[in-house]
Amino acid sequence: MTEHSGLVALVTGAGSGLGRAFAELWLDRHGPVVGLDVVAERVAWLDGPDRAGLGGDVTRAEDNEAAVRLAEERFGRLDAVVLSAGITAWGHVEELDLAVYDRVMDVNVRAAVLGLRATAPALRRAGGGSVVLLSSVSGTGGEPEHWAYCTSKAAVSNLARSAAVDLARDGIRVNVVAPGPTHTDLTLPIRQSAPEKYEALRASLPMQRWGEQEEVAEAIAFLASPASSFITAAVLPVDGGATGRTALLAPPAVRE
Repeated sequence: MTEHSGLVALVTGAGSGLGRAFAELWLDRHGPVVGLDVVAERVAWLDGPDRAGLGGDVTRAEDNEAAVRLAEERFGRLDAVVLSAGITAWGHVEELDLAVYDRVMDVNVRAAVLGLRATAPALRRAGGGSVVLLSSVSGTGGEPEHWAYCTSKAAVSNLARSAAVDLARDGIRVNVVAPGPTHTDLTLPIRQSAPEKYEALRASLPMQRWGEQEEVAEAIAFLASPASSFITAAVLPVDGGATGRTALLAPPAVRE
């Protein structure tokens, strides 16, 4: 445990990927975790004295509010929030069904608004705290046939900046982690079915490798904890250097 122990975190999308990686790290270093996931079985691992899992849909206000109630009833407070739930979609801008676009925006953006609204009062009751939203380097520019996801992640980043301004006076910080290509459940189809795309993404990164979800979880945990107490409205890329270069020239190969 660290000097920042006994802190209670709420995580959406806690059943897998970055949400679970963060939850495991937080439990080990800081304190209790409440996890929300659309598939209740995926948060069964959060059944214990210092943890609790809840099945629910992040696009429903009442499910976000239920997770907050669970945190306060079980652990007495809420100190940190990680809004990690998200989905992606691929398709040409003229062809992707707008119902798919609407679903991406609902899960990635509207649910983040609902999460902020549900958790801010609890953080205020605890005397302040931290919210971390998950965006992506895809939110910093355009990508072929990925417009719906790119649009949603750009919105997430500016939502966080705006919310940070609104909530700073209450001692509530709001920041963003923007991962680059990372080994998670969400990117598994690329690894399994699109080896050329997987390799192209690897070769585009100055560090010449994909990230691991545990590496991203470290950045999330830093922003969620009091260790980042003077940081708010920040968007932190965790991307192997992807946003540090232009797209004009490929990076040099890593030395053997």
